[in-house]
Amino acid sequence: MASRTCEYCCEKIHPRAVVCRHCGRDLSPVGPAAPCRFSFWLPLVGLTTATVVGGALLAAEFIKERRNWLD
Repeated sequence: MASRTCEYCCEKIHPRAVVCRHCGRDLSPVGPAAPCRFSFWLPLVGLTTATVVGGALLAAEFIKERRNWLD
């Protein structure tokens, strides 16, 4: 049986569902499939993580070098 995706939580649901069983939100009538609004989260989380880790590594290296300057 075919299924569709909830436009709010992106879970698979019954094609004729009126309310999502996962998030409980009212769904729009069956029509053309809308793109999932949460597809940008993964790249955003990855970029944020890389920025924070990179900043922490740079700060650690700066602190090591500063100790050498003070000695």
